[in-house]
Amino acid sequence: MWATAIVRVRINQLDPSVITELNEQTDMSGNTMRETQVDIQTVLRFLVLTFAISWGGVTVLSFAGVDLGSSAGQGIGTLVFMGAPAIAAITLLSFRRASIRKGSGLYLGRIRWIGLAWVAPVGLTTAMIGAGLVLPDTTFTTEYSAFLLELGFTEAEAVDTIAELKATGVPVAVLLTSLGLVLGGTIFALAAFGEELGWRGLLLTELAPLGFWKLSLLTGLVWGIWHTPLILLGLQFPDEPVVGIVSMTAATVALSPIYTYLTVRAQSVLAPTFFHGSFVLGVFTSVFLAGGGELVISPFGVVGIVSALFGIAACVAHDRRLADEQITTGDPLSPWSRTGS
Repeated sequence: MWATAIVRVRINQLDPSVITELNEQTDMSGNTMRETQVDIQTVLRFLVLTFAISWGGVTVLSFAGVDLGSSAGQGIGTLVFMGAPAIAAITLLSFRRASIRKGSGLYLGRIRWIGLAWVAPVGLTTAMIGAGLVLPDTTFTTEYSAFLLELGFTEAEAVDTIAELKATGVPVAVLLTSLGLVLGGTIFALAAFGEELGWRGLLLTELAPLGFWKLSLLTGLVWGIWHTPLILLGLQFPDEPVVGIVSMTAATVALSPIYTYLTVRAQSVLAPTFFHGSFVLGVFTSVFLAGGGELVISPFGVVGIVSALFGIAACVAHDRRLADEQITTGDPLSPWSRTGS
């Protein structure tokens, strides 16, 4: 009895990081795995802080008369809204005196998987366009200026730029795809990092004990609902905001397993960051598809959801047939340790 009491006192005097290590277990391949219980309090604190910063910030900007649809407004809104998950993650980890790197997967990781994540939206966008072309109410078009308008060009600037691109003799689609990848790996990746350090960084780390599918489902649901203020403000699905919220959430749930898979395979939060940045190529649905409405041809509409299902199938096929170790099983994940090719 006295021995038990002494042991308990000694354990209570240990540094928190040591206690965490004692609570971890090792799998058969020698990788350190997190304990099988999710720290609900940490997850809730992260979500409350994230939603408070993003929703509260956008509300303040709206009441202050900031036009979130303008170029300047979008820039401010991006910093406040998309930066909220990263701010929440860094704040929470700093408060706990935990490693931001370990707590959010801020590693260089496996370069080939990060590179694959960067270019993967090209295939996903192609699948979106293909899905749209088989729908009865959509037709093929080549409204290239739509891509530039989405990037903030004025209509006149977009028309002039497209004319200049056509004069080069290189297919405009190739040039715009290259531009999208460059922007996706630089400016848009920086913006996406604000989200991904939270969603696929801290939240993935904390929910890893739930396994691949439950983790992806919960993250997708939270991620979709989080977009609600933007939709209600008319920045997406302005004609059908209520249905738009449902469509956005369905799309993020469908996309979430792809993000999870790329993150765990790359062993780095940089993979979903570059994937998210290059997802700007999804604008090509409005370049090559006409009719059907935004709920159909948007990358967060019907075609986006359908293409995401193909993406999930590709991830599962790789996992089951080519990978050394499977992660799409439901077993607890160890996201920042080696998981096979």
